[in-house]
Amino acid sequence: MKNFFPLLVLIILVASSPVYGIDFSAYLTSRYKLQFVEELPGQVENRILIISTRNFVPEANYKLKRGVQPKYGMYLFIAGSIGDSAFAMPLRSMEEASPFLPGYRDFLVYVDGHGKNFDQILERGFELTGRFSLNLVVFDWPTDYLALRKTAYAADDVAASFVIAMREFSILHEKYFPSSAVSAIFHSMGNRIIKAVSGKRLLQYMPDELFSNLVLNASAVRQGNHAKWVEKLDIQKRIYITINHNDRTLQGAKLLRLSDQLGLGYRRKRAGNAFYVNFSEVVTTEHNLFLGKTEAEKNNQFIYSFYQQALHGKEVNFGNETTYQILSPSEISLRFSFR
Repeated sequence: MKNFFPLLVLIILVASSPVYGIDFSAYLTSRYKLQFVEELPGQVENRILIISTRNFVPEANYKLKRGVQPKYGMYLFIAGSIGDSAFAMPLRSMEEASPFLPGYRDFLVYVDGHGKNFDQILERGFELTGRFSLNLVVFDWPTDYLALRKTAYAADDVAASFVIAMREFSILHEKYFPSSAVSAIFHSMGNRIIKAVSGKRLLQYMPDELFSNLVLNASAVRQGNHAKWVEKLDIQKRIYITINHNDRTLQGAKLLRLSDQLGLGYRRKRAGNAFYVNFSEVVTTEHNLFLGKTEAEKNNQFIYSFYQQALHGKEVNFGNETTYQILSPSEISLRFSFR
């Protein structure tokens, strides 16, 4: 009987169509046809570096099996697109990625959340690198489950792999791109990985001078006591936590997990080392505000401006006309400006 309520909630969400932000009719679909190749075509666009912990079978043309790579290994790819075709070239080492990435661009490490297969991660990566003119490093992990619990377990499983990947990437960055800023965005359930890194004593092994900004975006982690693990993070110059009280996806996660989610807001103690960026008064039910696909983004230049600055490693200039609320680590109460 104790398992009946979550099941009932899931049935209700399925019946109401967008399930946890995903329409089942379009579940796990992608606009790109993916090919694994030994050499990238010269004319590919939107080149991105992918670090994947999925269970690939290289000898079977990188066929995918369910779950995390059993030996906690990682696969490296350089990927790019031509029209509606995507190409992924396996790499033997991260250093092999250096000739494919422009030296003049800043870097963004991107960790996505629940419900994405490998093809969709490619698509999201192409969109981000194209929109913000960034060198994108995608940390890819298996999240293409219907059950949130399995995704949560996978996040814990790959936390150590994330640390290893960032140590290797730090060497690549220092050797070939020392003048480029590096930031990271953890979207939705992707925040479980950085939380696990903070809580599993893995933080001491993270490169401590790599990141300018960490963006904890629409965080699908428990709101309660979040300050304890956020305040342990000392690998960055700044932390930005985005909030939308009306986020439909996080409201669904709240029902399924029976707990308030950090991306919906905070209660009691805030993390003293983070900026809280509250979009609630200028958006509606959006869960994703950085891809330029919602009316809120199209109608509000300040939303794009926030992500443009944060993802490029800059200290965000909130000014006096941001239209959304900001609470900085040094402030006792909210300062805000609505237009």
